[in-house]
Amino acid sequence: MDKTDYGTLILFLFLFLFMTFFSQSPYVNLARFLVICLCLIPAMRHGVLTAAFFTVISDGVLLFTPYYKIGIYFFCLVHLCYISFFLDKKPPLLLFFFSLALLAFPLPILGACYAILFLIHILLAYSLCTQKKAKPFCQLYLLGLFLFLCCDILVAVGYFTAPQPVLIWIFYAPSQLLLAFRARGLQPQPKSFVPDL
Repeated sequence: MDKTDYGTLILFLFLFLFMTFFSQSPYVNLARFLVICLCLIPAMRHGVLTAAFFTVISDGVLLFTPYYKIGIYFFCLVHLCYISFFLDKKPPLLLFFFSLALLAFPLPILGACYAILFLIHILLAYSLCTQKKAKPFCQLYLLGLFLFLCCDILVAVGYFTAPQPVLIWIFYAPSQLLLAFRARGLQPQPKSFVPDL
């Protein structure tokens, strides 16, 4: 870690404390959004900028508009980007085009598609973490996924009862920072070239 990383962590901590202890402030959603925007810095430096960019769009839509389906759709793209990153493949543009059809489905079906992609993301990350070369990074990345999962469980429960935004963000904000910082360590290393004899 260098000065940029430490600076990011200090700003993150400041915003995290503000949105946790001043949850009634009229600026709390702005603080939440800035926390997610801040995750763009490590994401850009550690190779998952596209996933972090879609996360910013998702949270912007969910925090500031009533278009929840669009927000969840972009979260589907977030997990698709992480999956592609770990498989060392670029998702074809046609996949993004055809995925727009998900917006035609009702929210519960779109939520189920999101859950399936998240599950694939978790299983793939866990599989990569079992490899020896990923061990220094895997615990923190899996912790990030666990916090993300806790956040999603609270969101799902809040859909049927009263939502708990403070608790949701206590789990969600650090999950995004951990994913942005630690994704690079889980990406499969390119195989060394061995010429045919």
